Amino acid sequence: MTQGVVLRDVSEEDLPVLFDHQSDPVANRMAAFAPRDWEAFLSHWARILADETVLKKAILFDDLVAGNVVSFDRCRDREVGYWLGREYWDRGIATRALLAFLDRVETRRPILARVARHNAASKRVLEKCGFKFLRSEMAPGDADGTNVEEIILRLEANAGKPTH
Repeated sequence: MTQGVVLRDVSEEDLPVLFDHQSDPVANRMAAFAPRDWEAFLSHWARILADETVLKKAILFDDLVAGNVVSFDRCRDREVGYWLGREYWDRGIATRALLAFLDRVETRRPILARVARHNAASKRVLEKCGFKFLRSEMAPGDADGTNVEEIILRLEANAGKPTH
């Protein structure tokens, strides 16, 4: 049950909301992600929307765009990523959206996910969806150029039922 969470294709009309989400300094610190300016953001999403190998869904909660979830190829691996507006945090929305995405949209396995080590909430979302620790590595961090430790998790083809 998705309890108020709906996935649909991302549209260009969603981009202003998604831009605001990725511009939130609190969310940026949590994700160890440097925000893009409007032009760079539009260019990035134009590539995503045009790439048929990228699966991309808007996360709707109570008919409002709450975030997005995507899967894509990176260095011979399939990866999943998601971003939720801060006003939707701590409500189980990310877990329900990711479970729905993995069940109905991205069924290829194995699939990887990356999370900043300090982002315990996002790590819990992934674990609830059946992802297991694979390794950690240093990665480029936020706008100040500081590297951040990332945890890479993997969802296997034979993963059991997720825990909620």
